[in-house]
Amino acid sequence: MRHLFVMNPHAGKFDRSQEMLEKIRHIMAGRRSEWSAVRTEGSGHATRLVQEAAQQGDPLRVYACGGDGTLNEVVNGAAGQAHVAVTHCPMGSGNDFLRIFGQDAARFWQLEQLLDGPQTAMDLIECNGRYSLNVCSVGFDARIGFGAADFKKLPLVSGTAAYQMSALRTIIRGIHLPYRVEIDGEFMPGDRFTLLCACNGRYYGGGFNPSPTAMPDDGMLDFIVIPAVSRFTVLALIKKFARGEIGDIPQAILRRGRAMNVRCDRLTAVNVDGELVEGTDLSIRLSDQKVQFFYPAGATWQGARACKEKACMVK
Repeated sequence: MRHLFVMNPHAGKFDRSQEMLEKIRHIMAGRRSEWSAVRTEGSGHATRLVQEAAQQGDPLRVYACGGDGTLNEVVNGAAGQAHVAVTHCPMGSGNDFLRIFGQDAARFWQLEQLLDGPQTAMDLIECNGRYSLNVCSVGFDARIGFGAADFKKLPLVSGTAAYQMSALRTIIRGIHLPYRVEIDGEFMPGDRFTLLCACNGRYYGGGFNPSPTAMPDDGMLDFIVIPAVSRFTVLALIKKFARGEIGDIPQAILRRGRAMNVRCDRLTAVNVDGELVEGTDLSIRLSDQKVQFFYPAGATWQGARACKEKACMVK
Protein backbone atom coordinates (compact mmCIF):
# COMPACT_ATOMS: atom_id res chain seq x y z
CA MET A 1 0.00 0.00 0.00
CA ARG A 2 1.36 3.40 -1.03
CA HIS A 3 0.32 6.68 0.55
CA LEU A 4 0.28 10.03 -1.28
CA PHE A 5 -0.26 13.23 0.68
CA VAL A 6 -1.35 16.09 -1.59
CA MET A 7 -0.87 19.39 0.26
CA ASN A 8 -2.37 22.68 -0.88
CA PRO A 9 -0.29 25.55 0.58
CA HIS A 10 -3.03 28.03 -0.29
CA ALA A 11 -5.84 26.30 1.62
CA GLY A 12 -7.22 28.31 4.52
CA LYS A 13 -5.96 31.71 5.57
CA PHE A 14 -2.25 30.81 5.67
CA ASP A 15 0.18 28.13 4.50
CA ARG A 16 0.07 25.13 6.84
CA SER A 17 1.82 22.68 4.53
CA GLN A 18 5.06 22.61 6.54
CA GLU A 19 3.10 21.86 9.71
CA MET A 20 1.28 19.08 7.87
CA LEU A 21 4.55 17.69 6.48
CA GLU A 22 6.04 17.41 9.96
CA LYS A 23 2.92 15.63 11.15
CA ILE A 24 3.13 13.20 8.22
CA ARG A 25 6.80 12.44 8.89
CA HIS A 26 6.03 11.71 12.53
CA ILE A 27 3.06 9.47 11.78
CA MET A 28 4.78 7.54 8.98
CA ALA A 29 8.05 7.02 10.88
CA GLY A 30 8.62 3.32 11.43
CA ARG A 31 5.96 2.21 8.98
CA ARG A 32 7.09 0.04 6.08
CA SER A 33 4.64 1.61 3.65
CA GLU A 34 5.97 3.75 0.82
CA TRP A 35 4.79 7.37 1.06
CA SER A 36 5.30 10.77 -0.50
CA ALA A 37 4.06 14.29 0.21
CA VAL A 38 3.77 16.92 -2.52
CA ARG A 39 2.74 20.57 -2.41
CA THR A 40 0.39 21.59 -5.21
CA GLU A 41 1.52 24.37 -7.52
CA GLY A 42 -1.73 25.54 -9.06
CA SER A 43 -5.15 24.62 -10.36
CA GLY A 44 -5.41 21.04 -11.61
CA HIS A 45 -2.06 19.96 -10.17
CA ALA A 46 -3.64 17.72 -7.51
CA THR A 47 -5.63 15.85 -10.16
CA ARG A 48 -2.53 15.25 -12.25
CA LEU A 49 -0.56 14.04 -9.23
CA VAL A 50 -3.21 11.44 -8.42
CA GLN A 51 -3.52 10.28 -12.02
CA GLU A 52 0.25 9.87 -12.36
CA ALA A 53 0.53 7.97 -9.06
CA ALA A 54 -2.41 5.73 -10.00
CA GLN A 55 -0.69 4.62 -13.20
CA GLN A 56 1.60 2.31 -11.21
CA GLY A 57 -1.43 0.09 -10.63
CA ASP A 58 -0.80 -0.97 -7.02
CA PRO A 59 -3.11 -0.01 -4.11
CA LEU A 60 -2.87 3.71 -3.40
CA ARG A 61 -4.30 5.90 -0.67
CA VAL A 62 -4.47 9.64 -1.35
CA TYR A 63 -4.86 12.27 1.36
CA ALA A 64 -6.29 15.62 0.21
CA CYS A 65 -4.57 18.00 2.63
CA GLY A 66 -6.44 21.24 1.97
CA GLY A 67 -9.98 22.47 1.59
CA ASP A 68 -12.99 21.38 -0.42
CA GLY A 69 -11.30 22.38 -3.69
CA THR A 70 -8.30 20.15 -2.95
CA LEU A 71 -10.60 17.23 -2.18
CA ASN A 72 -12.48 17.84 -5.42
CA GLU A 73 -9.28 17.77 -7.48
CA VAL A 74 -8.10 14.58 -5.79
CA VAL A 75 -11.50 12.95 -6.38
CA ASN A 76 -11.32 13.88 -10.07
CA GLY A 77 -7.97 12.13 -10.30
CA ALA A 78 -9.20 8.99 -8.54
CA ALA A 79 -12.73 8.62 -9.98
CA GLY A 80 -13.43 5.18 -11.40
CA GLN A 81 -10.12 3.67 -10.24
CA ALA A 82 -10.89 0.88 -7.79
CA HIS A 83 -7.28 0.58 -6.59
CA VAL A 84 -7.20 4.25 -5.51
CA ALA A 85 -8.90 5.50 -2.34
CA VAL A 86 -9.08 9.10 -1.12
CA THR A 87 -9.76 10.96 2.09
CA HIS A 88 -9.70 14.52 3.38
CA CYS A 89 -7.19 15.98 5.84
CA PRO A 90 -8.93 19.32 6.49
CA MET A 91 -6.84 22.48 6.09
CA GLY A 92 -9.43 24.74 4.43
CA SER A 93 -11.99 27.21 5.73
CA GLY A 94 -15.08 25.14 4.90
CA ASN A 95 -14.30 21.39 4.76
CA ASP A 96 -17.97 20.88 3.98
CA PHE A 97 -18.11 17.26 2.84
CA LEU A 98 -16.76 16.06 6.19
CA ARG A 99 -19.70 17.66 8.02
CA ILE A 100 -21.76 14.67 6.90
CA PHE A 101 -19.87 12.66 9.53
CA GLY A 102 -21.25 14.81 12.36
CA GLN A 103 -19.11 14.69 15.52
CA ASP A 104 -16.81 12.17 13.82
CA ALA A 105 -15.67 14.89 11.38
CA ALA A 106 -13.14 16.10 13.96
CA ARG A 107 -11.37 12.74 13.76
CA PHE A 108 -10.21 13.48 10.20
CA TRP A 109 -7.69 15.91 11.71
CA GLN A 110 -5.93 12.92 13.29
CA LEU A 111 -3.83 11.25 10.59
CA GLU A 112 -3.21 8.16 12.68
CA GLN A 113 -6.95 7.40 12.53
CA LEU A 114 -6.98 7.57 8.74
CA LEU A 115 -3.98 5.44 7.77
CA ASP A 116 -5.64 2.06 8.31
CA GLY A 117 -9.27 3.17 8.24
CA PRO A 118 -12.01 1.35 6.31
CA GLN A 119 -13.16 2.52 2.89
CA THR A 120 -16.37 2.48 0.90
CA ALA A 121 -17.49 3.32 -2.62
CA MET A 122 -19.11 6.77 -2.75
CA ASP A 123 -21.38 8.06 -5.52
CA LEU A 124 -20.28 10.95 -7.71
CA ILE A 125 -22.10 13.74 -9.51
CA GLU A 126 -20.87 14.49 -13.02
CA CYS A 127 -21.30 18.04 -14.31
CA ASN A 128 -20.24 18.64 -17.92
CA GLY A 129 -17.34 16.22 -17.51
CA ARG A 130 -16.21 17.24 -14.00
CA TYR A 131 -16.87 15.10 -10.94
CA SER A 132 -18.34 16.25 -7.64
CA LEU A 133 -18.43 14.25 -4.41
CA ASN A 134 -20.61 16.69 -2.51
CA VAL A 135 -22.93 19.31 -4.07
CA CYS A 136 -23.44 21.04 -7.42
CA SER A 137 -25.45 24.26 -7.54
CA VAL A 138 -26.60 26.74 -10.18
CA GLY A 139 -27.97 30.26 -9.87
CA PHE A 140 -28.21 32.50 -6.83
CA ASP A 141 -26.33 30.07 -4.64
CA ALA A 142 -23.44 29.55 -7.03
CA ARG A 143 -23.04 33.30 -7.38
CA ILE A 144 -22.87 33.55 -3.60
CA GLY A 145 -20.28 30.78 -3.43
CA PHE A 146 -17.89 32.26 -5.95
CA GLY A 147 -18.42 35.73 -4.57
CA ALA A 148 -17.43 34.52 -1.09
CA ALA A 149 -13.81 34.35 -2.24
CA ASP A 150 -13.78 38.16 -2.18
CA PHE A 151 -14.43 38.10 1.57
CA LYS A 152 -12.62 34.98 2.85
CA LYS A 153 -9.22 36.64 3.02
CA LEU A 154 -10.47 39.52 5.16
CA PRO A 155 -9.21 39.50 8.77
CA LEU A 156 -11.50 37.77 11.28
CA VAL A 157 -13.92 36.62 8.56
CA SER A 158 -14.81 32.93 8.87
CA GLY A 159 -15.99 30.75 5.99
CA THR A 160 -19.62 31.09 7.11
CA ALA A 161 -19.36 34.87 7.48
CA ALA A 162 -17.83 35.16 4.00
CA TYR A 163 -20.81 33.37 2.49
CA GLN A 164 -23.23 35.55 4.44
CA MET A 165 -21.55 38.72 3.18
CA SER A 166 -21.56 37.42 -0.38
CA ALA A 167 -25.25 36.51 -0.03
CA LEU A 168 -26.12 40.08 0.91
CA ARG A 169 -24.26 41.45 -2.10
CA THR A 170 -25.93 38.94 -4.43
CA ILE A 171 -29.39 39.83 -3.12
CA ILE A 172 -28.77 43.46 -3.98
CA ARG A 173 -27.58 42.60 -7.51
CA GLY A 174 -30.46 40.23 -8.39
CA ILE A 175 -31.56 36.77 -7.34
CA HIS A 176 -33.12 34.89 -10.28
CA LEU A 177 -32.29 34.17 -13.94
CA PRO A 178 -34.00 32.43 -16.90
CA TYR A 179 -33.40 28.66 -17.11
CA ARG A 180 -35.09 25.65 -18.66
CA VAL A 181 -34.88 22.85 -16.09
CA GLU A 182 -35.54 19.13 -16.62
CA ILE A 183 -35.17 16.37 -14.01
CA ASP A 184 -35.34 12.76 -15.21
CA GLY A 185 -37.46 13.79 -18.21
CA GLU A 186 -39.84 16.07 -16.27
CA PHE A 187 -39.68 19.80 -17.02
CA MET A 188 -39.96 22.00 -13.96
CA PRO A 189 -42.70 24.67 -14.09
CA GLY A 190 -41.65 28.25 -14.82
CA ASP A 191 -38.88 29.87 -16.82
CA ARG A 192 -37.01 31.80 -14.12
CA PHE A 193 -35.32 30.22 -11.13
CA THR A 194 -33.48 31.40 -8.06
CA LEU A 195 -31.52 28.27 -7.17
CA LEU A 196 -30.89 24.71 -8.39
CA CYS A 197 -29.01 22.07 -6.39
CA ALA A 198 -27.93 18.47 -6.88
CA CYS A 199 -26.88 16.95 -3.55
CA ASN A 200 -24.80 13.86 -2.89
CA GLY A 201 -23.59 15.25 0.44
CA ARG A 202 -25.53 17.37 2.93
CA TYR A 203 -23.49 20.51 3.57
CA TYR A 204 -21.77 23.19 1.51
CA GLY A 205 -21.19 26.92 1.44
CA GLY A 206 -19.49 27.01 4.82
CA GLY A 207 -22.14 24.93 6.60
CA PHE A 208 -25.40 25.44 4.68
CA ASN A 209 -27.52 22.29 4.91
CA PRO A 210 -29.70 22.08 1.76
CA SER A 211 -30.49 18.36 1.93
CA PRO A 212 -30.33 16.88 5.44
CA THR A 213 -31.36 13.43 4.17
CA ALA A 214 -28.84 13.07 1.31
CA MET A 215 -26.77 9.89 1.36
CA PRO A 216 -23.51 9.74 -0.60
CA ASP A 217 -23.71 6.01 -1.29
CA ASP A 218 -27.37 5.27 -2.09
CA GLY A 219 -27.25 5.51 -5.89
CA MET A 220 -29.51 8.57 -6.03
CA LEU A 221 -29.19 12.37 -5.96
CA ASP A 222 -31.37 14.83 -4.08
CA PHE A 223 -32.45 17.72 -6.35
CA ILE A 224 -33.68 21.06 -5.03
CA VAL A 225 -35.35 23.60 -7.33
CA ILE A 226 -36.33 27.07 -6.08
CA PRO A 227 -38.40 29.04 -8.64
CA ALA A 228 -38.10 32.83 -8.89
CA VAL A 229 -38.78 34.51 -5.54
CA SER A 230 -38.64 38.10 -4.34
CA ARG A 231 -35.75 39.65 -2.43
CA PHE A 232 -37.95 39.80 0.65
CA THR A 233 -38.81 36.10 0.40
CA VAL A 234 -35.23 34.99 -0.21
CA LEU A 235 -34.08 36.32 3.17
CA ALA A 236 -36.38 33.90 5.01
CA LEU A 237 -35.57 31.17 2.49
CA ILE A 238 -31.83 31.41 3.16
CA LYS A 239 -32.31 30.88 6.89
CA LYS A 240 -34.37 27.73 6.38
CA PHE A 241 -32.05 26.50 3.63
CA ALA A 242 -29.04 26.93 5.92
CA ARG A 243 -30.67 25.12 8.86
CA GLY A 244 -31.70 22.04 6.89
CA GLU A 245 -35.36 23.02 6.77
CA ILE A 246 -35.87 22.72 3.02
CA GLY A 247 -39.13 20.87 3.61
CA ASP A 248 -40.54 24.00 5.25
CA ILE A 249 -39.99 26.16 2.14
CA PRO A 250 -43.34 26.09 0.26
CA GLN A 251 -41.80 27.25 -3.05
CA ALA A 252 -39.22 24.45 -3.11
CA ILE A 253 -39.58 21.60 -5.61
CA LEU A 254 -37.85 18.49 -4.24
CA ARG A 255 -36.99 15.40 -6.25
CA ARG A 256 -34.84 12.31 -5.87
CA GLY A 257 -33.39 11.14 -9.15
CA ARG A 258 -30.43 10.69 -11.42
CA ALA A 259 -30.17 13.59 -13.88
CA MET A 260 -30.91 17.31 -14.13
CA ASN A 261 -30.43 19.21 -17.40
CA VAL A 262 -30.37 23.00 -17.40
CA ARG A 263 -30.47 25.19 -20.50
CA CYS A 264 -29.42 28.81 -20.07
CA ASP A 265 -29.61 31.84 -22.35
CA ARG A 266 -26.16 32.98 -21.21
CA LEU A 267 -22.91 31.52 -19.91
CA THR A 268 -23.77 30.28 -16.42
CA ALA A 269 -21.56 29.38 -13.48
CA VAL A 270 -21.96 26.04 -11.71
CA ASN A 271 -20.55 25.44 -8.25
CA VAL A 272 -18.97 21.97 -8.32
CA ASP A 273 -17.72 21.41 -4.77
CA GLY A 274 -16.48 24.99 -4.81
CA GLU A 275 -14.87 24.69 -8.25
CA LEU A 276 -16.15 26.62 -11.26
CA VAL A 277 -17.73 24.99 -14.30
CA GLU A 278 -19.38 27.24 -16.92
CA GLY A 279 -21.76 26.52 -19.77
CA THR A 280 -25.10 27.25 -21.42
CA ASP A 281 -26.19 23.60 -21.57
CA LEU A 282 -25.57 21.94 -18.23
CA SER A 283 -25.76 18.20 -17.57
CA ILE A 284 -25.74 17.39 -13.85
CA ARG A 285 -26.21 13.67 -13.28
CA LEU A 286 -25.32 10.68 -11.18
CA SER A 287 -22.06 9.39 -12.62
CA ASP A 288 -21.45 5.82 -13.68
CA GLN A 289 -18.12 6.14 -11.85
CA LYS A 290 -17.58 5.95 -8.10
CA VAL A 291 -14.72 6.90 -5.81
CA GLN A 292 -13.32 4.89 -2.92
CA PHE A 293 -13.36 7.01 0.26
CA PHE A 294 -11.66 6.03 3.52
CA TYR A 295 -12.36 7.35 6.99
CA PRO A 296 -11.67 6.70 10.70
CA ALA A 297 -12.86 3.34 11.95
CA GLY A 298 -16.31 3.59 13.49
CA ALA A 299 -17.11 6.97 11.92
CA THR A 300 -20.48 7.14 10.17
CA TRP A 301 -22.36 9.40 7.79
CA GLN A 302 -25.69 7.64 8.43
CA GLY A 303 -27.10 10.14 10.92
CA ALA A 304 -30.56 9.73 12.40
CA ARG A 305 -32.10 12.42 10.19
CA ALA A 306 -30.54 10.99 7.04
CA CYS A 307 -31.87 7.52 7.77
CA LYS A 308 -35.51 8.67 7.95
CA GLU A 309 -37.80 7.81 5.08
CA LYS A 310 -37.37 10.55 2.44
CA ALA A 311 -41.04 11.39 2.13
CA CYS A 312 -40.31 15.01 1.23
CA MET A 313 -38.24 14.00 -1.82
CA VAL A 314 -41.08 12.48 -3.85
CA LYS A 315 -43.41 14.00 -6.41
